[in-house]
Amino acid sequence: MQLAASWILFAVLVDLTDAVAETLKKRFAALSLEMVYRSLSYFTQAYHQGRATDVVAYLAAHAERYGILKRRRNRDKPSVLLTLMDLTSAASP
Repeated sequence: MQLAASWILFAVLVDLTDAVAETLKKRFAALSLEMVYRSLSYFTQAYHQGRATDVVAYLAAHAERYGILKRRRNRDKPSVLLTLMDLTSAASP
């Protein structure tokens, strides 16, 4: 029973993350599944205070604040060495 509940929670979390990614016009991989899960408590508080009604819109609006959007890693950025190599090869005839 616990295993089934875990799988259902995971499936709902993946769907929620996908909906937030679609709202933000980002790839699914650009969002943190863990931070979407952790941000649900903030939505719950906002909902009970009457400040939010739609979970997808709320998480999309606060994606940067809650760390839902992953930061770019160094390996995603071009390295300084490759940039210098491109500059030197462009400068040579």
